[in-house]
Amino acid sequence: MTSKWIYSLYALLLVTVVASVTPEEYYVSMDEDSNYMMHWSIDNQAKTMRFTVQVKATGWVGFGISPYTGQMPGSDIVIGWVDNNNKVFLQDRYATGRVLPTLDSQQDYNLISGIQKDGITNLTFSRKFITNDEKDLPLEGGTTRFIWAYNNQDPPDATNIPIHTKMGSRSVNLFNHMPESEKPKLPADTQTSEYLMPNVTLPGKDTAYWCFGFKLPEVTAKHHIVKIDPVITNGNLGIAHHMTLFECESDPKWHGFSSECDSENMPQHLQNCRTGSIIAGWAVGGESITFPAEAGFPIGGTSNAKFGLIEIHYDNPELKTDIVDSSGFMIYYTKQLRQYDVGVLAAGHFTSPFLIIPNNQQLWDITAYCPGECTQKGDIVSVTCGYQTRNRNKITVGGLKSSDEMCLNHFFYYPKADMSSCSTQPAIRNIVPFLLKLIQKGIMPPPTKNGTVGIYESLLKTTLNDTQLIQELRNLETYPPPMFYCARGNRSNLFN
Repeated sequence: MTSKWIYSLYALLLVTVVASVTPEEYYVSMDEDSNYMMHWSIDNQAKTMRFTVQVKATGWVGFGISPYTGQMPGSDIVIGWVDNNNKVFLQDRYATGRVLPTLDSQQDYNLISGIQKDGITNLTFSRKFITNDEKDLPLEGGTTRFIWAYNNQDPPDATNIPIHTKMGSRSVNLFNHMPESEKPKLPADTQTSEYLMPNVTLPGKDTAYWCFGFKLPEVTAKHHIVKIDPVITNGNLGIAHHMTLFECESDPKWHGFSSECDSENMPQHLQNCRTGSIIAGWAVGGESITFPAEAGFPIGGTSNAKFGLIEIHYDNPELKTDIVDSSGFMIYYTKQLRQYDVGVLAAGHFTSPFLIIPNNQQLWDITAYCPGECTQKGDIVSVTCGYQTRNRNKITVGGLKSSDEMCLNHFFYYPKADMSSCSTQPAIRNIVPFLLKLIQKGIMPPPTKNGTVGIYESLLKTTLNDTQLIQELRNLETYPPPMFYCARGNRSNLFN
């Protein structure tokens, strides 16, 4: 049977909210109040991208590409303004720290136009995808982490730019999106259900996972979900780091129950839901999910799950105790069944400390595989994640914190099969001897706790600069047969 893979939802960090102005132009609000709008269009033949920023400010505006952090250091930045004589300025700069970015000796952003009217500054400019300037960052597939800033005052001169009064960051997928013109219209009988965290007060710690259980729409006949919207509490974008919507079987009495996912209060029924099949996921910058006209996600009837659970990862580095959140999802569903049922396959690398990325790397690729035996369709899926750690002096590992990494994609596909998950990691028999070698050489401190927790904590304290050992690690993560885990919708093990 031939399957059709619709698109990848996210690879932490991921995707974007986009809308179409014309078939060639897209835009996104960089802030929650829509004071800073970014439009762009792509010329694949010329390998250039054209940007227009529209900012509710009458001074300078800044726009930049961040390496991965959403912070200034290491960013590729452009700053522009329109002065009182309607003269337009545009400067290509790069940030070495949290100071005024340095003027780049190679100016690769090309000014097209600029105007200031009714309190809004509009700047249009273009840039090649790849500039061959070591101070510039590439425009490429996957998620691009943008930073933005502005000040309501013009600089007194071209070299004296005052500090910003507003700033922020946004993840945007510039290249991969479903154009608005291709999204099917919602059926006339479309109903909606909204599932939101019940005004959860976040605990005062840097990383928390919160779970909320609920009954899915109580429809006796089979229906299709045709669209899913993320709903993020105003002001909590970024604090809500990513969300997952699961379907499962559970006791209806747990409808409305919420708790930290790993707390003692969490019922086993809901713990089991966290290993259920996935309906949808969202990460910072994530977009609404609109299924193609021929496919929908099945709910209701006699054979589909009746219960759902939302898991949200909250990132709270300032350890605040006054953050209240009611984020979640809205689903759109119809009784007008489409030709195919949509399924979701979670594919990638185990989220474990055996996902190891050395410090000070320009590019470090990790690839996970899903064999045909797991997909049950003969399709072989590979997921490659690229990491850049030039600004890190310690090893980065896989984990649940925002400072850790993941390599995971959720693929929507149709027709639906009885499969839900496919993950790999380096075989224990191969990676453990390498870690022991690091310990023996005094590079990695011996673990002080048992199991993967001890390995995780020790690797985070490890600096790996030996080029021969770095190459050995790369080979271990690339060539030997990995460990596989495959699962059906009920998560039973299929293939190892």
